[in-house]
Amino acid sequence: MPQPTTNRFNQAAQKTHPGGGNPSHVQQGAPFVKPTDQELKAMLDGQNTKGMVDWAEKIAKKTIEDKFNPLTTSQIRNIYGTVKKLEMAGDHEDVLPKLILLKPKLAYAVGRHNKVKGLEILRDVLGSAIDLVAEKKEPRFQNFCRFFEAILAYHKAEGGK
Repeated sequence: MPQPTTNRFNQAAQKTHPGGGNPSHVQQGAPFVKPTDQELKAMLDGQNTKGMVDWAEKIAKKTIEDKFNPLTTSQIRNIYGTVKKLEMAGDHEDVLPKLILLKPKLAYAVGRHNKVKGLEILRDVLGSAIDLVAEKKEPRFQNFCRFFEAILAYHKAEGGK
């Protein structure tokens, strides 16, 4: 059986990022570890914007890692569209119940596309974030929208189809 080849780019990447440790570094094939509730809480409270950007990039990279069943732009936009409608709605009293109902929509999408691991990652991260928004709506809802928007942007930038 032929041995995998390494070129100078692979070797440089292995030297500069041997084991990760940085949330923006994604080790291919490694199991995904979502942000802790404390990390999510800090991001949603606006106390860790850099962490929010780093985690959004890591999540986006992980969702398209599986080349045979990546999370597609239409799958992520289907969910994002619901969040955007809630953000633009004038009736702020109705936002929280509708946001909470996004969790079953995510579960349905995972069940429907059960081979797409990126949807599971999105369900796990966004589900935890929704729970935190339910505890304290402002400013967490607006930061939740920014976080999801950053995930979508990085997904597209990383080559999401």
